[in-house]
Amino acid sequence: MFKTKEKVTTDQASRMITAMFSRLSVKDRNQILRLIDEFVLEDLKIPRRKVPWLNSDKRNIDDFPHVLDLMRLSYARLVNDDHKEYIKNIH
Repeated sequence: MFKTKEKVTTDQASRMITAMFSRLSVKDRNQILRLIDEFVLEDLKIPRRKVPWLNSDKRNIDDFPHVLDLMRLSYARLVNDDHKEYIKNIH
């Protein structure tokens, strides 16, 4: 199994997501991020106080919040790939 010593911080994940959706308007990008956040908060039942990008006290620390950063980045990637495929198919 591949292991790396580098960890993605909350700020790095946020910058990657912003770059990933840079082709979209700020309004559309924020709407996608709200959908991802809603999924994390409501469907996964994770308390807002535990979510690093919504709670500055939890930013860039190890363990549980780090997993959430990676989850948000993963969901963003899935949404981004799906959006690109949708655009490709209608044009």
